[in-house]
Amino acid sequence: MILSDKSAIVSGSCSNDAGRSTVTDDIQQIDRLDLAGWQSLLDRNAEMFHGIEPGGRLGVVSKDDFEPPAATMLVWQATREGMRPSYEPFPGFEQVAIDLLFVMDDATIRRLHDVATPTPFKEIKSKLRRRDILLYVVKPRDALIEAGYEDFLDSLGLAVLGTCR
Repeated sequence: MILSDKSAIVSGSCSNDAGRSTVTDDIQQIDRLDLAGWQSLLDRNAEMFHGIEPGGRLGVVSKDDFEPPAATMLVWQATREGMRPSYEPFPGFEQVAIDLLFVMDDATIRRLHDVATPTPFKEIKSKLRRRDILLYVVKPRDALIEAGYEDFLDSLGLAVLGTCR
């Protein structure tokens, strides 16, 4: 997959059979998972984010619960000290103030949060290819490159500049 100059959906679609989002009994809301677990994930995989400039923001929402204003978004924000997790209301795709947005099912969210998952970002890469995880590119390609996302996206198998550099 190659990112274009415009913002784009990189992979897949995200609705249930009836075409609307639903809330499962498993998580109910993503913010039921403690921030310490997310910080552990980010710390264990710090090399994934090493090039992202402070202020860079990645979001994660459950495909089973992304209807604003009730939905909650997990945000991984780059700081000088590394990535930091937080929860924010998900305002909808048009108003979201992040660079990249991952939409995934509750089981995947739980596996990422689980310290026993040995290679969480390999799992993300695999699920992106199978379109089990959706990635919405909110910022234009040039802005992502300027903000230091190239290595992160390359590690997920997403070519930022294409084959002709």
